[in-house]
This record gives sequence, C-alpha cells and structure tokens, in this order.
Amino acid sequence: MIRVIMKAMVVNDKKILILKRHPKQKVAPGKWEMTGGKLEIDESLEECLIREVKEETNLDIEIDRILYATDHNTEILGKVVIIVYLCNPKTTSVKISHEHSDYKWVKVEDFKKIVFKEIVEDLDKYGALNIKELN
Repeated sequence: MIRVIMKAMVVNDKKILILKRHPKQKVAPGKWEMTGGKLEIDESLEECLIREVKEETNLDIEIDRILYATDHNTEILGKVVIIVYLCNPKTTSVKISHEHSDYKWVKVEDFKKIVFKEIVEDLDKYGALNIKELN
C-alpha cells in the first residue's frame, strides 16, 4: 500500500511554522517538522491539508500553491508520497495537538538547522526554500 502524506509549509512574515513531534510518536519522535498528515480515502488533497493543519495547530489556512511532490520508502509506513503546499495562515495563534510537544515560527536559516535533514534536502532539491515568500 502507498500512503499519501500532505504537508503544509505555513508561512507568515517570512517565517515557517514548525512542530516538534511528541517523544511518544512512533515515527520520528522528538523531531521538528512541518504540519500535515495522511490522506484519508474520502477526502481531496486540499481537504486533507486543511483538516490536518486544523487538527495539529488549530489554524485555518489558505492554500496558495503546490511546492513539490516526492516519494520515500520508510520502515514504518512503507512507500509514501509526500506532497508539500505553500499555505498562509488566516490567524497566527497556534494551539498544538497531543501529537506534538512544541512549535516555533522560524526563518529559513533556522529551519535548515532545526528540521531533520531529509526534509531540508528535499525542500532544497525542489527550490522550496528559495521562494519569494521567505526571502
């Protein structure tokens, strides 16, 4: 089975929202990531992204555009397709869910230091950290 994972690069004032995965999470515990999650069978890509961002951060978002798509083989989930969209928050008051233990709004240079390298490498590969909204 292939899983589709939707990720939102939520950008406000040239900063990216990142979340720290709760230490008890099975996948990448304690690692920093962008908000998002698994596509459900009965929803569109955009519906999934809006739902996941709301569940994890309590933010309502506007989806701007797709930044890139990629695929990976993982130990826990198997084959995954990851689709990353640029999003704008309608508000900036974050309230994280039980899946995460912290959040930050960070500039690109800090994002590259904090978020795990596989994500940063993908974002760099597809030019997603060089967009005008961040520079």
